[in-house]
Order: sequence, then C-alpha cells, then structure tokens
Amino acid sequence: SPDGNFVYCGNRLYDSIGIFKVGEDGMLSYVGEEWTRGDYPRSFNFDPTGNFLYCCNQRADNLAIFKVDKETGKLDFTGQFAPVGNPSNIVFLDLAK
Repeated sequence: SPDGNFVYCGNRLYDSIGIFKVGEDGMLSYVGEEWTRGDYPRSFNFDPTGNFLYCCNQRADNLAIFKVDKETGKLDFTGQFAPVGNPSNIVFLDLAK
C-alpha cells in the first residue's frame, strides 16, 4: 500500500488479491483475500490518493475498481468496471507537472 502498512499480491490461479498487514517488526500477517471480479488479475495499482485500487483482469477485458480501507487493508468492490481489451498494466501519471 502507498502508506507501507499492507502488502497486496495478485493470485492469478484463484482470481484474487491477497492482503497482508506489515507488523512493526516487518513480519506479514494474513488479513484476507478479495475476488477480483474477473479472470486472470494481471496487475493492479493504487490511485494517487491510495483510496482506490484498480485491478487489470486480463482475460475478462476489464479493470475492476475497489475502495481501500486504510485501517484494515481490506478491499471493497465499488461495483464499477472499466472495459479494456486485454489489460496488462495500469499506471497513474501526473500530467500537470
């Protein structure tokens, strides 16, 4: 996560994102996992605020959008998809600079 409190990992076999909390000692503890609402989560990224996570579901041809709970690290599906053919990566750019 952008704040360094959680680690998120894609699991393409089960179409999910694993969530782990980073302890003060750097050790990870399992929080849970969230279904990506698609097939083959190729990659994902946080928006610049860290409030949303966008997941590229490569074989489902969409981006699924999740709200991030910054206290628990859990993801809540917003119900929103963006249709994208075969998405493999997402990057946010600051074009104002």
